[in-house]
Amino acid sequence: MSGTAMTVRAERSMRVVVDGAELTSWTTAEVGRDLADIAGGYRIQFEDAARDAAAGFADQGGAGTVREHMPVEIYVLGELVLRGHVEDLQTRVTPQEATGTFSGRDLVGDLVDCVANPLGPVEYRNVSLMSVAGSLVQPFGLSIDSDVDTGAPFTLVALDEGEPAMGSIEKLSRQRGVLVVSDGVGGVRLTKAGQQQAAGTLTFPGNVVSVESDVSVRDHYSDVFVKGQFRSVLRPAKAPLSVSSAPVDTVAGNGLTTFSDQESAATLRYGHAVDPHVGRWRPRVWLSKTQSGGSSATQNVGNPAADPDASGSLRAQSVNASAYHATRRGRRKSRKASKPRTDADPWTLQDQAEWRMRSTRAHGRARVYTVQGFSMAGEIWRPNTRVSVKDLYNGLDGEYLIGAVTYVSDSQGDRTRISIVSLDAYDIEGEPSRSGKSFRRSSR
Repeated sequence: MSGTAMTVRAERSMRVVVDGAELTSWTTAEVGRDLADIAGGYRIQFEDAARDAAAGFADQGGAGTVREHMPVEIYVLGELVLRGHVEDLQTRVTPQEATGTFSGRDLVGDLVDCVANPLGPVEYRNVSLMSVAGSLVQPFGLSIDSDVDTGAPFTLVALDEGEPAMGSIEKLSRQRGVLVVSDGVGGVRLTKAGQQQAAGTLTFPGNVVSVESDVSVRDHYSDVFVKGQFRSVLRPAKAPLSVSSAPVDTVAGNGLTTFSDQESAATLRYGHAVDPHVGRWRPRVWLSKTQSGGSSATQNVGNPAADPDASGSLRAQSVNASAYHATRRGRRKSRKASKPRTDADPWTLQDQAEWRMRSTRAHGRARVYTVQGFSMAGEIWRPNTRVSVKDLYNGLDGEYLIGAVTYVSDSQGDRTRISIVSLDAYDIEGEPSRSGKSFRRSSR
């Protein structure tokens, strides 16, 4: 019945191994990793020779019947790039042929789906990021390592009931300016964005065979807030009420005691980031969803100063129209972007707000470059690396971050789809963007 099943060729650059046996009848294979998704993914189309044979239509070739939960390994140019399982399987059988498609993610996908510590513990005290993350990934048989400084230990780590393990790790990592990525083969890495340089460059016209742009402003927000509550670590060791103590007679000018001000600053927290490129009122609020990381240094900083142009801030009661709309006297008011952090600043919700603003904005400006083959200068293309881009059509000239890489092999040959974003898209530290200049702007 199915006499067109593909066979292994010596020049084939991608290998698919299912349940320990190489699958020789695949027709299209895609595998890649995206920083936005953490876990890598794959998709394989194949001619189902095993089911052909079981039905008496043809001889079985390659691996046996593909079933759900089977382990999968995918190699690119001899290098293992993904280790996972069959998570989704679709088959189609007719008297003429039997075909199928299966897909899934790498092993880190279990952290995205499954809860951490269903039976506890749900609290850790005075623990480092590496220690708590290691305890969360260990039951899943995963490893964890770090190539950056993960900062001081957390005073308190509180896990939310029912929260996925990766959600817990990611929210803690954001409080230390660390990016969480998967290595694709069973490991979690704590790192920074763009620490390594790609082996090649992207030029169009040049080595790029096609360019796809997907620009959307739906994820662009004028004001990004991150709000949360933390347990106060500023309370005195001794209880404020005591039979031997005298009444508190020091009252602030607003009628609140000094201790109440300190308590409020410790528990009611928010961060506020401004994107001056969005000329209309488009606010977005995220909740920090954690009681972790409220150190004395963080709680003593206080909240950022209220922006009088932002509706919903603590002091503004209505939108300042001149900040978002043109007036009769001229153009709309120019707003200022949030100031970048310094090394001396403690990590607060302000850092998370600025990271949210940059990452959502980057998702709406994705450009995908397709190049022939899987490698450049002997190295395969990898995500989270810096790459020089010179694109005459889109007016890009400079250095960008590879946010996602997908290796594709089918009847048309081997190619790599490379998605680029600005260098600071996944940089929670908010360093000034070093992305390239526009040809159009530079020409003027």
